[in-house]
Amino acid sequence: METIKTHEKNSMLKELLALIKWSLLRHKSLLPVFTLTQAFLSVAIVYGLALLIPNVDEKTAIYLSSGATALGIIAVGCVLAAQIVSTAKQDGIVSYQRTLPVLRVNILVADFIIWGMASLPGVFMSFLAAYLRFGVKINFSFKGIIILILIQLCMISIGFTLAYWLSPNVVGLATQVIMIGGLLFSPITYPTDRLPSLLVRFFEILPFVPSSNLIRSMFYDQGIVNIYNIIVICFWLVLTMLLSLVSLSRRD
Repeated sequence: METIKTHEKNSMLKELLALIKWSLLRHKSLLPVFTLTQAFLSVAIVYGLALLIPNVDEKTAIYLSSGATALGIIAVGCVLAAQIVSTAKQDGIVSYQRTLPVLRVNILVADFIIWGMASLPGVFMSFLAAYLRFGVKINFSFKGIIILILIQLCMISIGFTLAYWLSPNVVGLATQVIMIGGLLFSPITYPTDRLPSLLVRFFEILPFVPSSNLIRSMFYDQGIVNIYNIIVICFWLVLTMLLSLVSLSRRD
């Protein structure tokens, strides 16, 4: 019995490694683009938005710095991932994946690993841009890295779900709404007290504002870590992963 279980585990691991290798080969030319895109967006937010504010105090600097990191992760996960997977769906790659005799969860895990690795350099470049521009102190910790990875997984999972369930035209529209909403309307780069309380409550049930709150708490020592923010992100991660698995399991 133990031998069978060991064999099954080894088989699953080999399957996952093969899928990671295949995913890496498919995206190898795009990986540098992910990093550069996230780095460019972070620099644009840190330096560009600061030009609109005559006197950047410490609080504003921290909101712009943490917001740059959060929006960079959102851009890679919810926008780039969604658009590239949507293109893969048009090219028949997703249909091919559905025919493979592999666990559907391994397909997702393999893509999560590749996209997470691709976006991490951009995350740390956003921290670097914030430090160079504002001189804010950034605190790295094991817990902070775990939270950062959790946020990445959530955003990537949302992007996958959009791509799997929506048509390419709708995916393009949805990703633009997410990006514009995150950049201009969500209290990510500015405090929530500038918005009506009803709107704030709406944003708090979505994963984007809780993500920025956690980044500020973990890396900039702005308040305690609110467990509600973690619950919201975990909820969206689980929900979107299940939706992606359902889509990958369809035979149509």
